[in-house]
Amino acid sequence: MEEQLLLPESGMRKMPRIPATKICLIRMSSLGDIVHALAMVNGLRKGYPEAHLTWILDAVPYEMVKHQPNVDRFIVFRRKDGLSFRRKLTRELKTEHFDLVLMPQVSFRASLISVFVRADIKLGFDIRRSRELHWLFTNRKLLPRSPQHVQDQFFEFLDYLEIKDYPKKWGFVFTDEEVKWRQTFFQQTDRPVISFVISSSNSQKNWNASGYAQVIDHVNEVLQMQSMIIGGPSQREQSMTKEILRYCKSDPIVALEKPIRRTLLQLSGSVLVVSPDTGPLHAAVAMNIPTVGLYGFSNPRRCGPYRRFHDLLINKYTDPGEENIRIRRKTRPGRMERITPYEVIEKIELGLRRYTNWLQPA
Repeated sequence: MEEQLLLPESGMRKMPRIPATKICLIRMSSLGDIVHALAMVNGLRKGYPEAHLTWILDAVPYEMVKHQPNVDRFIVFRRKDGLSFRRKLTRELKTEHFDLVLMPQVSFRASLISVFVRADIKLGFDIRRSRELHWLFTNRKLLPRSPQHVQDQFFEFLDYLEIKDYPKKWGFVFTDEEVKWRQTFFQQTDRPVISFVISSSNSQKNWNASGYAQVIDHVNEVLQMQSMIIGGPSQREQSMTKEILRYCKSDPIVALEKPIRRTLLQLSGSVLVVSPDTGPLHAAVAMNIPTVGLYGFSNPRRCGPYRRFHDLLINKYTDPGEENIRIRRKTRPGRMERITPYEVIEKIELGLRRYTNWLQPA
């Protein structure tokens, strides 16, 4: 059994199961999972207040979390680096040795990067939950567990380390300059803004353009609030936006911003967000913005809003009688079309009444 260390701090405080002064986190991609990893990082700092923490990740996720104070160093993979990233990583870490590497990503790419990170302990998932040979790259493994919410899977790393009473918080950090940009951006309208995330990277998760248009018109014309289409500048999102606008009678603000931090700022300034299962949804929930989650393709018990706004969730994934069945990764194509504009409007009005001061109780 591993040694348990004690340090004085208002008495005696139990230290984590694995002593470590240098820690590396390898979570490269997926914006939603970067949000989950951020909460894990903040909890990790509770157990290792003096440790030096390095996070290896992709360029766009880095932009999301680059100002977070609980990370000492970021090593960023940029697409232009390609195979040269291996040489870059070797050069940067050639004299370093970590006590602990955390690997909450089962992709082969993330596992391959771990080869170039020297460490005593590399902690990953158990064999049953490993894919793409993830288990071969680790020498410590989480205990087997039944599938649960993805955020809780990240917290399993803290539980394994025996970090107790850690804060389950995200705490996105914005600079003074960014806050000023947000203030200026929202001055273009004198009405409260409801933001619509209209596309994810998986088209099966997306709702339809005519449905969005009907809800956007209701927000503008009936609720007398300002709707805003939000997201990135990809061809997929631009095409979806054009289709929505063809159906719309009103004029939503279109804010397809390239920098992901602009999207975070727009989310944080909204009074309510409507979104399918995608990274901005998890970011909005993490910032405590009332969020109407649109689910049909993916299981909201596994990847829905974490512990908040379940009353605003539209769940077309779960059939009657399945509320308490075992959580699985299985997806269900074609179910997003079951969501009706009326249901989304109903949830928006519920969210405004319950969580904001913009709509009085019925």
